[in-house]
Amino acid sequence: MKKIKCAVIGVGNMGRNHARVYSEIPGVELVALADTNPAVVDESAKRFNSMGYVNYKQMLDAEKPLVVSVCVPTVLHHEVAKECLNRGINVLLEKPITMDLKAAEDLLKAAEATGAKFLVGHIERFNPAVLKIKNMVDKGELGNIINIIARRVGGFPPQIKDADIAVDLAIHDIDIVNYLLERLPVEVYVNRQRNHIVRRDDSVEFFLKYNNASAFVQANWITPVKIRKLSITGSEGYLEMDYISQQISFFKSNYDKFKETKGDFSDYILHFSEPDVMNITVATKEPLKEEILYFIDCVTNNKKCDSRFAIEALKTALS
Repeated sequence: MKKIKCAVIGVGNMGRNHARVYSEIPGVELVALADTNPAVVDESAKRFNSMGYVNYKQMLDAEKPLVVSVCVPTVLHHEVAKECLNRGINVLLEKPITMDLKAAEDLLKAAEATGAKFLVGHIERFNPAVLKIKNMVDKGELGNIINIIARRVGGFPPQIKDADIAVDLAIHDIDIVNYLLERLPVEVYVNRQRNHIVRRDDSVEFFLKYNNASAFVQANWITPVKIRKLSITGSEGYLEMDYISQQISFFKSNYDKFKETKGDFSDYILHFSEPDVMNITVATKEPLKEEILYFIDCVTNNKKCDSRFAIEALKTALS
């Protein structure tokens, strides 16, 4: 069976991880890597036994990959991804899709025009814990969702040199809230701050109002400990999830409902008892590998691949 030829453009932290995953998947051949830093690309090419290029267009000409992961700085997303899409190459683009909405829409149009598969890598959509919670929400196990709180905080990552905190970090949870609720916010309130970085926001809080629910998303590069957590309050219970450990704690509500009438006024009174506590363990998987496997499946089996969700998340992050 002929192997699927894959390549990676941009061999920073995420690019090296994409290369590693491709090299681990049966039926996939990592044919080449491209990066403007000769030392970086040479080291990675030797490590993964593939060709190395400092000019990604020369790589595309010579290797003709079927699938390319684009992991360059955000400011270059549009240029590099569009070059690949215009050649009919299937593109997995690291989030955020671009720095602005016009460029993002242009990439979707390019993919549609050539028929190339195009996926923006919002990696948390492939986190097993998120998928489990999505299943619980869809089945109504939490009742009506009232509120979602997401915290994604930690120290400053020196490799991020162009995007601000909202577009680089908060966008993860903005997308996950949209994904869980299957709708978009009708109102967006934002508080942005610059604490240690002069030209970019390094702290942000979003309050998102949906039709019958709300969400609070906090992200910063200030907190000295790394926290990646999500909590959901529903009419029938409360849930906490850790993105990193992929552990879920679910507190199922136990209550009795009584109707109380005083004069002309009637209302229901709830008597709560201790909740049923369930610690849910999912099969631990690497979200990036799950994401790449999904994209390979879309390409090989010609499945629909729509990245409109990435534009909606960017729209909110830019509010």
